[in-house]
Amino acid sequence: MPRHCSHCGLELREVGDFRSHWITVYECPSGLPLHNFMEVGDPRWIFPLLDLSLGVKDRLANADPSLVELAVSRIRTIDYKTVSIVGFEQTLLGVYSEPSSAAA
Repeated sequence: MPRHCSHCGLELREVGDFRSHWITVYECPSGLPLHNFMEVGDPRWIFPLLDLSLGVKDRLANADPSLVELAVSRIRTIDYKTVSIVGFEQTLLGVYSEPSSAAA
């Protein structure tokens, strides 16, 4: 099923093959920054397309498989229609820090 850019309406094309990690990365043929997206799935759900932050698609395309595994492990499912990719993006951009535990 074709996906379309939510910014300009052009048909998106898949970048790389990350389906074994339950993610699909898309880019807009316009080549404009911030026109890159990711679809996250799991055995039960496919979540709506999410905008990728600047530079994430390029880092992912050239990332070592172990970094991709680590980044994917930081994707958080919130409910059946919401997923957070903040930790995923931060890992690929090299700015992830472990959440601190609150002292009692």
